[in-house]
Amino acid sequence: MSIPKPNFFIAGGPKCGTTAMSGFLKTHPDIFISEPKEVNFFADDMPKIKFVNNLKDYHNLFKKATDKKIVTDASIFYLYSDTAIKKIYDYNPEAKFLVMLRNPMEMVPSFHSQILFTDEEDTPEFEKAYRLEDKRKKGKKIPKLNRVPKLLYYSEIAKYGKQLQILKQYFPESQIKVILFDDFKKSNRESYLEVLEFLELDDDGRVEFPRINDSKKAKSKFLNKIINRPPSFTQPIARFLRKILNKPRLGIRSSLSKLNRAKTVNQSLNEDMKLKLNKEYRNDIIKLQKIINRDLSIWIS
Repeated sequence: MSIPKPNFFIAGGPKCGTTAMSGFLKTHPDIFISEPKEVNFFADDMPKIKFVNNLKDYHNLFKKATDKKIVTDASIFYLYSDTAIKKIYDYNPEAKFLVMLRNPMEMVPSFHSQILFTDEEDTPEFEKAYRLEDKRKKGKKIPKLNRVPKLLYYSEIAKYGKQLQILKQYFPESQIKVILFDDFKKSNRESYLEVLEFLELDDDGRVEFPRINDSKKAKSKFLNKIINRPPSFTQPIARFLRKILNKPRLGIRSSLSKLNRAKTVNQSLNEDMKLKLNKEYRNDIIKLQKIINRDLSIWIS
């Protein structure tokens, strides 16, 4: 029996509701989402966050999806990646995409909080981290545990107009579904049903939509560092256990991470920082408006 290949990609963006939507879709009887959901296989420009490095191992993540209509890779950095979209097109030009987008004025500081938690960032103050971008593009001031310096480019991570333009160079509109975070927040169920309709699936009757992936901070920075960047000697042990247990992922790090997290509130931006972000993203938001045919003036007002 041949292993199914992914035909649906939740490609971004980060901190835009993708984790929650993936969690909702995962329980639908006709949908399979890989474990881990963020495989990042096609993001060759971010090699250190790829869960697998060859096609055989990638396909093995979907071997249990033989009875599913929709086989999903939910890697949220594909839209931001310089390589992923073309590689996915070469792999499966019939694939469908879900893209979830959020006002950059909200998304960017929230993303900073997220990568601070995962140790890709080490500067707690968003304004200070934002000002470091030029130096980081020159290879300076990169956090010791950071695996992808590109994630530190806060002036680029949420330029959705540019990113969608590239996606539409390869895939037709009929294969792309865009949902705004504002709409998703207003009605989880309505957005959920829109995705099911896009995938040509029946409503499974889901009526409960719990909050998922709130902003968080580590209770213990030391334990958080061990969880996010485990010692090298643990890696062959984990590979051996995964092979013996026939599991793509053990879930130990995920469980420890949940125990070590506490909810937090995103930093509020001062007026000067708001103006800088607004100036940085204004033209791209105007471009995005035209691409998705949606008034986004509230994002830049």
